[in-house]
Amino acid sequence: MKRSSMKKCLRPLLLAAASLTVAVAASACGPANEGAASAKPAVTGAEPSTGSPLSPQASTSSPAPASSSPTPARTTSAPTPKQAVVENTAAPRTRAAWPRVTFARLTFEIPPGWTLTKYGSDACVQPAYRAGLATTFGCAGIAIKSGSIAGNELRLYEARQPGGWYAATDVQPCPVRPTLADGSFNGITSGTSSPPIESGLRPVGSRKAAYDRWTAACASGYRFSPQAWHLPVSRVLFLDYTGHAETARVLESVRFPG
Repeated sequence: MKRSSMKKCLRPLLLAAASLTVAVAASACGPANEGAASAKPAVTGAEPSTGSPLSPQASTSSPAPASSSPTPARTTSAPTPKQAVVENTAAPRTRAAWPRVTFARLTFEIPPGWTLTKYGSDACVQPAYRAGLATTFGCAGIAIKSGSIAGNELRLYEARQPGGWYAATDVQPCPVRPTLADGSFNGITSGTSSPPIESGLRPVGSRKAAYDRWTAACASGYRFSPQAWHLPVSRVLFLDYTGHAETARVLESVRFPG
């Protein structure tokens, strides 16, 4: 075969081989680039709940498995431990008993260290040691009257009576410091005939008493608020002239006959 004819025969073959080589090369380059891109691992939890950036190790972690729904970010806070419930096993406190006394057919408690002193139809519940205590009409605690009860300036006592606590016709000494610094008499100067500043019904034992409270003052400026609890059926009057913390329990403890 002549050389010119051979070249004519080889040209199509060379062109075909070149086309095949280009196709193979193109085919090899395309998939390699996609594989490199897909081989880059997907980073999950890119921003932890603390808001700090990922550490270098996190970017090289193995890819997470594919999922149809996004994976919720995990929190890094430790679980809160359950607080232990402490039961109060202490027994409830019981109120210590007070001595009980009887007057005008009523029984009631008096504080330890107090005594009941009777003066005919009247009585006084007061501390046994009363030096320096506020004292009104000779009583340093709770005065109790029964029967035909004297009220303002010895009138018959009635609920809401002006000056009902003041059963005297003369000037009585102040409950505290009956003598002034200059040696003069410190007497009760106001409130002896004034109407009550508070009235109503208050419990005494299992019953309701007519309650009244007045205000009074002495020449020295000392002020106090006498209080009265009147039981008209039992014909008994409790009087607290200057206010004692023990009075509430004494009145609560009253028991009636029958």
